Amino acid sequence: MHTPAVNEACNHSSDQNAPFANALQEMVQENVLESMPSGLMIVGKGGRVLQVNSTLAAILGFPRDVLLRQGWSVLFIDHPDNAEFNDTILDVIQEEQVRNIRQVWYVRPDNRRLFLEIISSFLHDDQDNWGLVVLVRDITELRLLHDREKAALEQKRLAEQQRADSLNNLALSIAHQIRNPVMTIGGFANLALRNRQDPAKVAAYLETVKDSAARLERMAQAVREFVSIGPGKMTVIPLDDMLPEAARRLRARAEKLGARLKLALDCPREWHVRADPEQLTAALDAVLENALEAYEAIQDGERPVSLAARRLNGMLALVVADKGRGIPDKDLPYVRDPFFTTKTVGAGMGLALVQRILAGHAGLLEIDSRDGEGTEVRMCLPFVDTDDSLQAS
Repeated sequence: MHTPAVNEACNHSSDQNAPFANALQEMVQENVLESMPSGLMIVGKGGRVLQVNSTLAAILGFPRDVLLRQGWSVLFIDHPDNAEFNDTILDVIQEEQVRNIRQVWYVRPDNRRLFLEIISSFLHDDQDNWGLVVLVRDITELRLLHDREKAALEQKRLAEQQRADSLNNLALSIAHQIRNPVMTIGGFANLALRNRQDPAKVAAYLETVKDSAARLERMAQAVREFVSIGPGKMTVIPLDDMLPEAARRLRARAEKLGARLKLALDCPREWHVRADPEQLTAALDAVLENALEAYEAIQDGERPVSLAARRLNGMLALVVADKGRGIPDKDLPYVRDPFFTTKTVGAGMGLALVQRILAGHAGLLEIDSRDGEGTEVRMCLPFVDTDDSLQAS
């Protein structure tokens, strides 16, 4: 047992160490607050900020001394961009909630927008004293990552839906394309057998069978051309040679059809592309043929078609435009699919062929169309500067 003298000495020593103990306690408390990964603020009655760590000051975008000096209400309650952020705190105070967890957007004074997780607790005693403990965590990157993943999943879903729709249209198109000539061949072959005693009728029926067989052969040929497209033999092509030749072929095609073609050609001199000449010619002819056929309902009127070269987003675009029937919105996503066609005659491989050729040239196929107003097709290819093209050739 301690004697009274010893107890008195201990008490005296304790009184001498009290200031140091208090200072040590404050230092430990300060270090703990500053080492926290989350922001911390203690708000007292009247909105006075009693304690705040540097993490919270950095998150909110205010100096720590400003938060301590001016208080919560002055800094945030009147800020018009942070109504949801303020309501989080006000609801906890008004409803005296404990461990209220919310995730809200917050706009800093420098206009940076952060997504914060806020954990708030209302504390009070019997003497009508109260306080608010607020923990804040910046989860902006997590929110943006979530939004990106959500957008990617939605994009994937839409792509899969479009692929499913494309496959469905492909199956329907193949069935439609093949069914008609096959049924025609079968039907007229049976008629020929039934009327084999009448050579004239048999000959007429066989002509129809022959035409349908030829249609199937054209479809097979179109498919062979599509699947046989491989890496092209790239060379530098001057457009002021290529485009006039394409225009000449289109005029010849229009004359053969008896159509009144009104062709506008705009090709700047000394523009070049690097491409396989045969493949690019086939692609351009397919697009021009579509433009001419867009007027198939017109018997005697003019058929305006424009062919031009344009600089577009760092690429060179061969632009073909018509004012024909246009493409309905419901068909526009599928016009590049193999076998898709709205024509009564045709394999539906034209734009599928064009897209495959352009893909092999690091190019793009862009199509704008309005039903009943016309279509613009842009074949975009990497642009070749004149000096580079001369060296390459």
